[in-house]
Amino acid sequence: MPSSNRSVRSRLVWLFGVAASLAGCVAYAPSLKPDAAPAAGRAYLYGRFFMTSDSQPLAMDGYATMGFKLSCDNGKSYTIRFRKNPHVQVIDIAPGTCAMTEIVFSDADGGIKGRRAPPPGYRTPRVFTEGSAYYLGDYDATSTHEWKVFVTELRWEITSEENDYAGATQELFGIYRAFSGIPTADRSFVSAVPKGRPRRRPDDVPSPSPKQVAAVAPLIDRTFPTMQACEAACAKGDCMAFRGADGDAAMTCITYCSSDGGCEDGFTCSGTGAPLTGVCVRRAGNEAAAAVP
Repeated sequence: MPSSNRSVRSRLVWLFGVAASLAGCVAYAPSLKPDAAPAAGRAYLYGRFFMTSDSQPLAMDGYATMGFKLSCDNGKSYTIRFRKNPHVQVIDIAPGTCAMTEIVFSDADGGIKGRRAPPPGYRTPRVFTEGSAYYLGDYDATSTHEWKVFVTELRWEITSEENDYAGATQELFGIYRAFSGIPTADRSFVSAVPKGRPRRRPDDVPSPSPKQVAAVAPLIDRTFPTMQACEAACAKGDCMAFRGADGDAAMTCITYCSSDGGCEDGFTCSGTGAPLTGVCVRRAGNEAAAAVP
């Protein structure tokens, strides 16, 4: 995603002198449309994969680009395409353990122009389970071409890589409204330290479902319009998205506890019968104006 304040983490450059296409075209995985909804038996991958490339109106594909190819232990493979759209894209996959095995390059007609092994740090296998969405990172790339006498010199370059798990997840919930509150996890290929802080949920506590978050949010009574506003006020908890009665997405601060001593003043640790057990909810009679405009 183009931005002057994004730091350049690496510069990976590939240069090919191409006279003819390699065999075949790249089968890029389709990105889901914003009105898509989670389906049974599927896992989801998301991130920002942005390509700056000259458009070629007469070409079949429109512009040269590249893709990260993931190969999975279930026999499936998926190539995530770098697009000119700078926003979060989502692809759905069959659950399994997958690793990046290739970076593929294509011309404006979609023909394969080159393949390269990914950097060593990108090749670590990742487990993707049903019903969850996994963040893979933010990447900016460019593609340029220069006409030569006998060949076209094509150049691909990854100009930046960044881990913006918190921001990308908030954007996911905003663009893909039906995904609001789906369990997410950071599986970025980026080696940089994440911008967002790690989750606070104990390892032995399952991630709450979107329905549970929506049900407990009124009891917590701390509602925020954005991830940034929530994280600024939610020092000891996790910011989770939910959809209110008006249909709008919002964030609430879920702080996990084993007793009242684990909660701030004015809050108590929820017991059995609550939408979520073991989270801090506001004590009766302490209903403060906690919503942030």
